[in-house]
Amino acid sequence: MGAWGTGIFDNDTTCDVRDDFIKYLEEGISAEEATQIILEEYIDESNLEEDLEEISLIFIGLAAIQLEKNCLQEQVRINAIELIKLGADLGLWEEAEQIEFEERITVLTEFKQKLLNYEANVN
Repeated sequence: MGAWGTGIFDNDTTCDVRDDFIKYLEEGISAEEATQIILEEYIDESNLEEDLEEISLIFIGLAAIQLEKNCLQEQVRINAIELIKLGADLGLWEEAEQIEFEERITVLTEFKQKLLNYEANVN
């Protein structure tokens, strides 16, 4: 994974997920079907223990674009929250400067709060 910043879409994986999701929607595929296709393409061959960081980025990217497009699916939201709580993608940031590591934590904390607030707004 290449990263150029600490933001949600500042890495290859989340950008690819976002771009694919948008492409599928533009092709007339429903958000639910687009999600299923993305999860099959990106996660089906993954090993949970070995690929947890990458899986985390996939769910975070998917949740972010769904939130942006106002079609956030509950299971995607729950998975993204749980993966953020686990700090699943922070291993990718261990070699970064301390300030970047802390910025990533802040970005994820703020995004997790948006996801939690989304639940509160829906109910």
